[in-house]
Amino acid sequence: MGFATSFLLICFLGFWSYYLYHRFGYSKGKKGWIAWYAIIVVGGLMILDFIIYIGLLDLIFPLLNQIQWVHIDNGVDFMWNSFQMIGIDWGIDYTQPGLSWMAIVLFFSYPMWFKFFSNGSRMLFGGKEYQLGVWYLLEPTKKPKKGRKIAKEPAEP
Repeated sequence: MGFATSFLLICFLGFWSYYLYHRFGYSKGKKGWIAWYAIIVVGGLMILDFIIYIGLLDLIFPLLNQIQWVHIDNGVDFMWNSFQMIGIDWGIDYTQPGLSWMAIVLFFSYPMWFKFFSNGSRMLFGGKEYQLGVWYLLEPTKKPKKGRKIAKEPAEP
């Protein structure tokens, strides 16, 4: 995945987490859905990126190097220069010794970024069942059905 692509994916999935939670969690009666969603997204990306970083998936890179503009040496190169597949090579020298420590910090920051964008999602789409969020302001106005009274008529004294 690469650090940059994982960050973008975590941002996107974190931002839409509460929308999906209202759609598939509360509506289906599964209140613990958001916790499992967060564990699967963050944990899955952390495990996948760690496996790529330590080199367990290096057998894929000779196949990817068949593409004309791609030149990936190993998993560390793929993680630091993550947009090589679309033709953007940032030219980061992945052999520098300090990048290992930065990679550890980036791996452990995945839950923090997910939580940050998930909180933004909760403000926009609402968290609990009774919370509506800012998205409520953008909903169309619901008109009353015919024959239905919205307010009671005042009683005669």
